[in-house]
Amino acid sequence: MTKVVEKTNPLDKAVALVGKKFDLLILDSMHTHNNRSGFNQILKDIPSSNPRILSMRLKSLESNKLITKNLVLGTPVKTEYALTPKAEELIEIIEKLKNWAQKH
Repeated sequence: MTKVVEKTNPLDKAVALVGKKFDLLILDSMHTHNNRSGFNQILKDIPSSNPRILSMRLKSLESNKLITKNLVLGTPVKTEYALTPKAEELIEIIEKLKNWAQKH
């Protein structure tokens, strides 16, 4: 779990926050499911990932305040991840990246 150190270049800071493999895919998956998702749903949406890597990326995104982790009481107790307002600001950029990738 890496905390983002102070960066002077804004793009450098952005890459430090969401530039790791699967970060943008995780945020996009959560957005697709009304800005919240369970671990297994995210894993299903990103078949090229695996549970260990996904767990590491979720912890990092939580540490950087892009997602929150919440327990949903019931039987069994479930864990749900939700986008923070900080992450919601990225969704428009993610959509533009997806459109750009489709064109090229």
